[in-house]
Amino acid sequence: MKAETLLKSLRLRTGMAVSLFRRDQGGVAAVEFAFIAPIMILLFVGTIELSAGISTDRKLARVASAIGDLVTQSQVLTSNDIENIMNISAKIMYPYDESVDITITGMDIESGQAKSQWACNITTGCTDLNGTDYTVPAKIKKDGSFLVSAVVSTTYTPSFGWAHYDPKKGVYFSRTPIQMRDEIFLRPRIGSSIELQ
Repeated sequence: MKAETLLKSLRLRTGMAVSLFRRDQGGVAAVEFAFIAPIMILLFVGTIELSAGISTDRKLARVASAIGDLVTQSQVLTSNDIENIMNISAKIMYPYDESVDITITGMDIESGQAKSQWACNITTGCTDLNGTDYTVPAKIKKDGSFLVSAVVSTTYTPSFGWAHYDPKKGVYFSRTPIQMRDEIFLRPRIGSSIELQ
């Protein structure tokens, strides 16, 4: 009888505890936050990284456009002129401090083929190419014309990193750099070609 009473008492207490646990709402918000916070933090960091990456790519396109545009406004340029034009890249890329590689190439289109006449790189300077082949989209190849190609590239390294999932590692962040490149072709605005002196 004593065991039976003890068992009834235990069932009653367990039932009351379960009932109280069901009705008690304290701590529900903390549990929900514990489930949602990691996802929200990943979304927040991902949004920041995506925005910074897109912004860097857009600024790179602006550098290519501005440099190509400035070069095509002259008929004769010196290597010093081109160096000064290329130095605007740091101002356009601000606040991003990734180093930008820039190459400007002047080419003649003859018999459906682009032949490079000169090229200037931000680190190596200017060189005379004397008709080296250059790949140009077919739609802009017009015999007897001159084109300027402005190629800019950079390596974007994320601030936080990109979220990856690996079954062995789980979710982790990687700061693997991303290569970004943009190229623009423009025709001279004044005259039919641009001479490099």
